[in-house]
Amino acid sequence: MSNVKIIIKKDLSELKGSTFITGFRTIGEVGYLAIRHLALKRKMERIGYVVTKYYRDVTFVDDYGIATPFDIFYDKDKHLVLLLNHILPFQREWNDFASQVIKWIKKLSINNILLVGALDKRYKVGNESLKWLKTSKCSLNLDYPQLDKQLLMVGPLALFTLHSEIEDLPALVLLPYADRERTDPVAAATAIEVLNKMLSLNVSVDELYEEAKRIEEDLQKQMELLQKELSRGSADRVYM
Repeated sequence: MSNVKIIIKKDLSELKGSTFITGFRTIGEVGYLAIRHLALKRKMERIGYVVTKYYRDVTFVDDYGIATPFDIFYDKDKHLVLLLNHILPFQREWNDFASQVIKWIKKLSINNILLVGALDKRYKVGNESLKWLKTSKCSLNLDYPQLDKQLLMVGPLALFTLHSEIEDLPALVLLPYADRERTDPVAAATAIEVLNKMLSLNVSVDELYEEAKRIEEDLQKQMELLQKELSRGSADRVYM
C-alpha cells in the first residue's frame, strides 16, 4: 500500500487532457528553478499537494503564500499542471513518490509529460545548450541532439521517466547543460525558452539572466538553512 497521497482542491475533470510539468532540485537546481519561475510568472493557481509518509516538517512563505514541500499548480489558460518540489522527498520514498504521481497523471489522461533536469556541463562536447530524451509513446521532437546512448540518468527524474515508460505515457525530458557545483539560473532559462516554444507560453526569462547571481545566492542560503535544519536532532531543532 502506498504512503503517498495526492490532495487536489479542484474538479479533476477540469484537468483532463492537460500537460504535466515538473523538475527537482538536482544538478544546478535547474528543474526547481524552471518550474518555480513558470508557476510565479504565469500566476498559476495552487490546486493541491503531494503528502508522503515521511513528510518534511519545514515550511516558508513564498510569493504565492505558505509553501508546502510539494505544491501542485494549474494554469487554466494554457491547460498546464505543475508539480513544484521545493525539496526532495526522502530517498526511500523516491520510487513510491514517482509511481503514485505518474499513476495519478494517467488517470487524468494527460496530453504530455514534460520533465526538466540538467546535464553536468563538464561533459559538454559540442555547442548545443541542451539534450533531451523521450519515452516510446511520446511523439514530440526537438531541434536539439538527443541524449547519448549509455549515459545514465539517476534520481527522482529518472524514476518519473521509468514509470512514464512503464505506464505507456508520453514523456519528454529536457536536459540543459548546467554547473553541478552551484545554482544555475541560466540553464533554467534555457529550459524555459524551450518550453515557451513548445507550449506558446511567452514567459520572460530576463530575470533569470539579469539577476542570476542574486538568485544563486538566495537559493544557496535557503538550501543551506534547509539542510542544516533537517539534519538536526529533535532536541536541537528551532521551532516557531
